[in-house]
Amino acid sequence: MAQLRNGKRLWGCMLDRDTLLDRIYEAAVVPELWPSVLHDISLLSGCFGGILFTTAAREVTRWTSSDDARSLFEEFLANREAQDDNIRLKYGIAAQHHGFFGNHQLYGRAEMDRSAMYTTFFFPNGLGYAAGSVLPMPNGDTAVFNLERRYSDGPVSMEEIARLDAIRPHLARAAALSIRLNLQRARAIVDALNSAGMPAAILGGQNKVLAANPSLEAMGDQIVFPAHGKFALADAASNRLLTDALLAARGRASTNSIPVPARADSPAAVIHALPLPGEASDVFNGARTLLVVARLDRPASPTAELLTGLFDLSASEARVARSIRQGKSTDEVAAALGLSRETVRFYLKGIFAKTGVGRQSDLTALLSGAALPGS
Repeated sequence: MAQLRNGKRLWGCMLDRDTLLDRIYEAAVVPELWPSVLHDISLLSGCFGGILFTTAAREVTRWTSSDDARSLFEEFLANREAQDDNIRLKYGIAAQHHGFFGNHQLYGRAEMDRSAMYTTFFFPNGLGYAAGSVLPMPNGDTAVFNLERRYSDGPVSMEEIARLDAIRPHLARAAALSIRLNLQRARAIVDALNSAGMPAAILGGQNKVLAANPSLEAMGDQIVFPAHGKFALADAASNRLLTDALLAARGRASTNSIPVPARADSPAAVIHALPLPGEASDVFNGARTLLVVARLDRPASPTAELLTGLFDLSASEARVARSIRQGKSTDEVAAALGLSRETVRFYLKGIFAKTGVGRQSDLTALLSGAALPGS
């Protein structure tokens, strides 16, 4: 009852409706505001905390929460058994209800008792009831607003559901606005790279192309766009490397470089996949990976600065790589750069790992564009 009184006080005088709506739209532009907005929305329904997450194929992709619910949701994400039996999400998506609902409207106590999500997570934490809403997003993701309630407080009332439904259209518009803004940023990035003569694309979840510039689209004999708006390479071996790199990028923030063999009149190239984790609170930023293509058709030896950017090399690694590209042996590189032979070998090991080659001759061929491993 205390939470319900807080909700009434919030809607009545503690925070008026117009102020709350203004803050919802501000959060669309400044995602760091979502935690405090979720806190205030949860009070409207007699709940103690709010969680906002996006999902694809019933997997949580991005999320944020009010401070009250953060540790709770982190614990839930660490519980694989509870996630695999997420009947809230399953029934909530299937209901296709354009409004908020209480989880008790989706299933009853008997189903809770059979669910691992409740028996291993909610019940032990004194939880069980909640209010939620599912919103399909323009980019194909699904956004979920989840407001947690203690089991002892009972189900969410219809009065509280009505209070939430009054702001749901604004939550949906704010989410759509945030997605549009992020798509505009994605297009601005690839357009800027196009002006610099660099083919580029930004991929979202499931490797869907969110934005691609004309320079990349012109590489039709090396790059293909299969069904469902996805991205792929024409060369099967290179495409396997790209698929592995994109899969690995989900769990770590590092750059991957994938060789692309020459075809017809198109020179060999290297595609760099750079993860775009975004702000932790920017739930609606669907951008996952920036792909930048570097063509290897320059007759001159690449500069150290260019090598640093192309393969994510350190400054010292780039200088060693440039010397190798000029045909120098390990001893000659050591003498030219004032390094010991062992230091040059150490840098070479790092260069090989980042460029995907295993021999100096392959590295020379890679940097010259004459041939690539697996061509």
